[in-house]
Amino acid sequence: MGKKSMVLSLASALLLVGLAGQQTPQEQQTLTKPLQYEVTVVLKLIHVYVTDKKGKPVENLSMDDFSISDNGKPVTLTDFEKHVLQASPATPKTGGPTEPVVEISTPAPPPPRQANRKFFLYIDFAYNNARGIMKAKKAAFHFLDSDVAFEDEVALLSYSMIKGMVVNEYLTTDHPKIRKALESVGQKDIAGRADEIEQQYWAEAEEGLRDGTGAVGEVLETTFLRLESKKIAQTFLQRMTALAKALRFIPGQKQFIFFSTGIPGSLIYGNQAGTPQGNVPGQGFLFETGDTVLRSQVEEMNREFGASGCTFYVFDTRESAMKTSLFERENQTFELGKRTMFSATGAFQDSGIFKSDRITGLASLKQLADKTGGRYFSNIDKYENNFDLVQRITGTYYVLGYAISEQYDGRFHDVKVEVKRKGCEVRAQAGYFNPKPFSEYTDLEKQLHLYDLALNERAFSRMPVNFPMTALSYVAEGVSCLGILAKIPGEITEKFSGKRIEFVAIFFDGKGEISNVIREETDPASLRGRDMAFTAGSVLKPGDYSCRLVIRDMDTGTSAVASAKATIGKPILRGVQLGTPLILAEGAGMSFLEAGPRKSKKAFPWAEVYPYDRSQLSPILTEIPKTASNIRVVIPCSISGGIEPNLALSAYLVNSTSGERSPVDISRSDRIQKGPLEILTLELRITGFAPGTYFLNFNAEDRASKSLGRTFTTIVIPQR
Repeated sequence: MGKKSMVLSLASALLLVGLAGQQTPQEQQTLTKPLQYEVTVVLKLIHVYVTDKKGKPVENLSMDDFSISDNGKPVTLTDFEKHVLQASPATPKTGGPTEPVVEISTPAPPPPRQANRKFFLYIDFAYNNARGIMKAKKAAFHFLDSDVAFEDEVALLSYSMIKGMVVNEYLTTDHPKIRKALESVGQKDIAGRADEIEQQYWAEAEEGLRDGTGAVGEVLETTFLRLESKKIAQTFLQRMTALAKALRFIPGQKQFIFFSTGIPGSLIYGNQAGTPQGNVPGQGFLFETGDTVLRSQVEEMNREFGASGCTFYVFDTRESAMKTSLFERENQTFELGKRTMFSATGAFQDSGIFKSDRITGLASLKQLADKTGGRYFSNIDKYENNFDLVQRITGTYYVLGYAISEQYDGRFHDVKVEVKRKGCEVRAQAGYFNPKPFSEYTDLEKQLHLYDLALNERAFSRMPVNFPMTALSYVAEGVSCLGILAKIPGEITEKFSGKRIEFVAIFFDGKGEISNVIREETDPASLRGRDMAFTAGSVLKPGDYSCRLVIRDMDTGTSAVASAKATIGKPILRGVQLGTPLILAEGAGMSFLEAGPRKSKKAFPWAEVYPYDRSQLSPILTEIPKTASNIRVVIPCSISGGIEPNLALSAYLVNSTSGERSPVDISRSDRIQKGPLEILTLELRITGFAPGTYFLNFNAEDRASKSLGRTFTTIVIPQR
C-alpha cells in the first residue's frame, strides 16, 4: 500500500494516515487516565518566546524575570526550563539538523513534559496555484533539511476543496517520513480559483465603470462564481476553526509553517472600483463593505488558534511575490475584444498591471500571523532568510510551570506573561482550555485523540498499564495472513464504563505505512471486569510489520494501547511453510471478541487456523503459569504445491542470555486438516528448565519430499 493522505473522517482516517509510530520492540502498553470530574491539581506548562526590540532572542533570563497571571490572578512559578537551539559542531548550519541545549532548574516529573518544539507544515491547496505549490514544497524540503532539530516533532497537513482537511503525517520525530509524505503531495490537489475569480470580478468592475458598458453586477457569470467563492471561504474557515479547537488537547506551543495565497481580502473586508469623484466622464463607482459572516469567521478562527497555543509563520505564495507579467490582464481583455492597445482603457491604464493587495490574501494572512504571535513573509522566494528568522524565534524559548486546580468544564483561562527586564517583547499562548468530558468532544477532536493514542509514543493522555499482545502469521498456497491476539485483563475492562467500546487494529508495514485498519465496536457490559481476548487479522503481503491496537471507551475516552511486531515470510516454491506458534496453557474463563472483516477484505480465520478448546485452554502471551508442567502449541503448516504433509517434528529451547541450546520433548502431537493447511497441536514438557526467557524453535521435515521448515516464538519460564 503506497503513501496516502489522511482525510479527517472516521471511516477513512486511519486507512489514510500513512504514518507508523516511533515505537521500539519494548514499547509500553498504556492506558489513559479515566476522566475525573472533581478538581485535581496538575502542573500547567506555558511556552514563552522572548525577543529584544530588534527581534533577537533573549537567552539569559531566569525564573525570577517572569511573572504570570491566570485569569487575572498572579500565580507562583514552580518549574522553569530554558531551551536554546544551537548548531551542532559536527553539522554546521548548512550541513544538517541542529541539537538543543536545555537548562532545567528543577527535575521534570513524569510523564515526559513534551517541551520539544512542534512544527505543523501546512500546505493550502484551496488558495494556491501550481507555481506556489512547487515553491512551497521546495521551501518545506529546505526547512526539513536545514532547520529542524533531531528532537523536533513535525506533522504535515494540507487542505483542498475536494478532500478537505488532511493530515498527511501526524506529529513525529521521524523526519524522513515527513519528507516522504511531502514528496507525495502534488499539484493534482489544487482545485481552488478564488483568487482568479476575485481578480476577474474587480477587473471587470473597473472596465465596466470606465467604458460605460455596465457595472459588475451585470456580469452574471462572474458574480455567481464569486458567491461560490464566499461559500468555499466559509467552509475553509469552519474547518480551520475546528482544527484549532481540536488542537487544544495537544500540550505545548504549536508552530505552523503555513503556505497559502490566503482568502482574498476583498471577499472579507470589501473593496471599491472606480472613484467617487468620477474623474472620467461617464465613469461610475462601486463600493462593497465586505462580508460580515466571513469577517466574524476569520476573527473566531484567529482567536481559537491563539487560544490553542498555535503560532502561524505564514509564507505567501501568491503570484505577485514573483515576477509580474505587466500585460497579462491587457492580453486577456484584448482577446475578448473589449479594447485595443490605443484605447482610453488600454495598456497604459494601471488597473491591469499589478494586482491590488486589497484583492489578494495579504490582509487575511497577515492578520492570522499577527493574531497568533507569528510572522508574515510576503515573498516565498526568500524562504531561506525567512526560515533563519523562524529558527531564531522558535529556537530559544522558556517553559514556565505552575500548579493549577484543573476542572473538566472546558472553560478558557486567559494567561498573561510578563518579563520584568526592560526592552523585552514576550510572545506566549493567549491561554488554555480546561479539559472537557470526552462525550463533548467534536468528531475532529475524537479523531485527533485517536491519532495521538495510535501514533504518538508519548501521547500525554496515556498511562502505563500492562496489556500483552502478540502477532501471528502463516502462508498457504501463496496467500499470506497476519493476525493479532491481545489479552485484556479485568483491571482494564472494568474501567470501560460507557456503552460503546471501539477496538482499532492498525497494521504498519516495514516502511511505516498503513497496510490495513480493522475496527470493531461492542457493548462492554458483558465484558466489564473480566479478562478477555481480542483477535483481528488481514491478508497482507510478505514483509515486516508493526501492529497497534487501540481500545477506547467512546463515552468517557478511557483508552488502552498495545503493540507487537511480526514478519510474514515469503511463499516458498518448495518446502514446508510453518506459521507462528501459539502457546496455550490450562485455564478458562476468558471472553473472546473477534473482529469481523471489512467490506471486500478477508478476515483472519482464527477459529480455523488456531483451533483449541477455549473452555479448557488459554493463550499465553507473557510468562508461563508457575503451576504448568506442560504447554500446548498450535502451529499451522503447509507444503508448496498443495501436497499433504507427512512431517517429522523436533523442538528445542535457546536461552536468550547464554545461548545454550536444549532439546524439548514433544509428548503428544495432533493434526487437523483445514483446506490447504495442516494444523499441528503439540504438547511439550517444560519441567526442569531454569527460569528465564527462551526462544522456542520448531523444525519440521516432510518425510516424502525431504523438504524442511522452521518457526519459533518466545516463552518466559517463571521462578517456581
